[in-house]
Amino acid sequence: METDSKREMARTFFALWPDPQAQQALLRHGRDIHRLTGGTLARLESIHLTLVFLGEIDAPRVEVARAAAAKAELKPFTLSIETAGCWNHNRVAWLAPRDTPTELSLLVATLEAGLRDAGFGLETRPYSPHITVVRKARCGRMDLAFEPVEWRVQEFVLVRSELDSAGSRYSVIGRWN
Repeated sequence: METDSKREMARTFFALWPDPQAQQALLRHGRDIHRLTGGTLARLESIHLTLVFLGEIDAPRVEVARAAAAKAELKPFTLSIETAGCWNHNRVAWLAPRDTPTELSLLVATLEAGLRDAGFGLETRPYSPHITVVRKARCGRMDLAFEPVEWRVQEFVLVRSELDSAGSRYSVIGRWN
């Protein structure tokens, strides 16, 4: 039997969510990659760039994460997605900026610092901004040229991920700008 506290747990992460126009353009590039790699193409509504993954947390910890996010520093910037690749170790094909904007690095650093101060255990590997567009990809050489996708980043969000028969469904549970 499932306990109440177990039911309240949800996979949670902070992310940048592209505007609808950028999201459509990213999915078009994802379709091109999908033709090369096979696998499972991301759904339009799930296209995002993860900032910090928190994992399974309960409702009281969500509130602690919200308080930490309120202290994070976001200076609006334009994010240019210019490159694509595929990781063999997890079979994920992705889109990413060629260079990480300083404002993005600052946002992630201040968000991580606040979350660590609040007692969250976070990944220690270097931050690698990317947008997952295909899962279960057959990675290989990817000669893919595409028009860069740019979107104006003016906010970041806290997202809950829940599984259903179609895969992960995301719902925004907090916004900061």
